[in-house]
Amino acid sequence: MRVAIAFSAQRDDPDTDLHAAVAHLADALTALGHTPVPVPLGLDVLAFWQALRAAAPDVIWNLCEEASGRPGRELHAAALLELLDVPVTATAAAELALCLDKSRSRVLLAAAGAAVPAAVRVAVGQPLPDVVPLPAIVKPTSQDGSAGIDAQSVVHTRAQAHAAVARLHASGLGDALVEAYIAGRELNALLLGPAGGPIRHLALGEVDFSQLPPDQPSILTWAAKWQEDSAVYKRTPVQYPADVAPQLRAKIAELAERAFAALGLAGYARLDLRVDAAGEPFIIDVNPNPDLSPDAGLVRALPGAGLQFGDFVALQLQWARVK
Repeated sequence: MRVAIAFSAQRDDPDTDLHAAVAHLADALTALGHTPVPVPLGLDVLAFWQALRAAAPDVIWNLCEEASGRPGRELHAAALLELLDVPVTATAAAELALCLDKSRSRVLLAAAGAAVPAAVRVAVGQPLPDVVPLPAIVKPTSQDGSAGIDAQSVVHTRAQAHAAVARLHASGLGDALVEAYIAGRELNALLLGPAGGPIRHLALGEVDFSQLPPDQPSILTWAAKWQEDSAVYKRTPVQYPADVAPQLRAKIAELAERAFAALGLAGYARLDLRVDAAGEPFIIDVNPNPDLSPDAGLVRALPGAGLQFGDFVALQLQWARVK
């Protein structure tokens, strides 16, 4: 098969993780006997569309994380791919939109019985509500990758919450979510499965905060995720597999399956969770398009489930569908 690999490529400074993921995926497709055709989505959307049609793919693998230089338009890229009426991997555009809006996805998760921390949304231009959960973490409602999150995002007083929301609004990252901060373990649950089908659980990962200085909150900030020369990046490694007791593992598996169904996820996804002092897990984020570079968590977790990356790629092609 001809497999078009659609990926975002509009940054002047290339996203090395994304380019590594494209190369890793292309190698795996070639090893499986398929023909990979990388198609970069730059600022010229028309050129991307024309290149995609010229590729005449049998399947499109969606690695687009933004469109027109804006991360919030990840769902627009997915919708564009769906217009070709060719099978596309992973979660569809409509469901991506749900996952990118944390306040909307929280409602669906809670309705499905999946625990989420208490939170309030504060729209741009609106004052802080009279009642907010404290301590809290203040983050953008519709961004991913820890955008807008720094060491001052964890707040313990109403005054700190007000200041953090004002900073976030001023940054241009949109509405703020003031979410109860759970001072406990942070775990990653990685899932595979077709839309509406059975779920396969990969090894759980855990963010190791033990190396952070005492004045740094135990969270993954933007710097911790993306600034490789920063101290917090080097001091927040993710360990696979995590050492998790069977009872907690079972609770997380149930939460993950409820989330996968409630949000209409497909193909593969990562859920980020915090565990409170009583050992109860809460979903804090859902990533329906996680990194596939060789050192990414999903790829590192595959062997624990008896899978190689080529097996994962073959499954995704099998599950791809016309959206």
